Amino acid sequence: MSKLKLCIFSDIHYIDKKPNWTVNQKLTEYSTILLDKIIDKVNNEIKPDVCICLGDMIQASKSKEDDINNIKYIWNKLKTINVPFFSLIGNHELKMMENSKEVLELMGYERSCFSTDIDKYHLIFLGTEINDKDKLYRTQYLSSDDLKWIKEDLGLNKDKKIFIFSHFGIAEDDMKGNFWCEKDPETALFRNRDELKGLLLKQKNIVAVFSGHQHWTKKLQENGISYYIVGSLIENINSDGIPDGVYFEVEVDDCNLTVKEKHLSI
Repeated sequence: MSKLKLCIFSDIHYIDKKPNWTVNQKLTEYSTILLDKIIDKVNNEIKPDVCICLGDMIQASKSKEDDINNIKYIWNKLKTINVPFFSLIGNHELKMMENSKEVLELMGYERSCFSTDIDKYHLIFLGTEINDKDKLYRTQYLSSDDLKWIKEDLGLNKDKKIFIFSHFGIAEDDMKGNFWCEKDPETALFRNRDELKGLLLKQKNIVAVFSGHQHWTKKLQENGISYYIVGSLIENINSDGIPDGVYFEVEVDDCNLTVKEKHLSI
């Protein structure tokens, strides 16, 4: 295999009871509609080599029990994707949890950071862990064990072309114009990203990095690495009551990378 085809989406924010928000920025009422549409498109039209969700499968409630039930519901839907599928966990899955293991067990995953090979391509998935020492940004950390694992994994795969996937952003951005993060750009990014970037800068074989969480779609270039941010399926991006429905179709053939931004309609 010389070509790799990916489908990437993010931030479904499913919740069974829509919150009574003053501003209806997250159109959670469309989460299952859009998820069904992307699953059908992946299974019957795109047929990628790999499909990836970048996290925030649910919209956190104030009940741990409800969140667990919502994760189970949406994960059962995601498991109907009939190509190799992987998902990260986001801050909303972790909000009411004590640690990431509670969510990983629901998904049948052993750890939040993991990787897989597809021919000469190496896909690394960066999970997030809870750090209760930082109450404000408690879900925005890579654990020390995960950072150690990332260093080892990168070192073992210098002969492969690497894709990296995360929920939180890694590249710096002032978030100007972002509905959710402009007032506090730190909410958009890994808190210990400097340690991570120190590892990434030593690599010469990173094709691209994809992240979600920020609910907008853009590309950033930092220290020679291309960072692609994938918006939310349900974001009221144009304040018109129509969900963004954004997803990426990505193709790579050796060093030729093509990233196509697509949108589902309701």
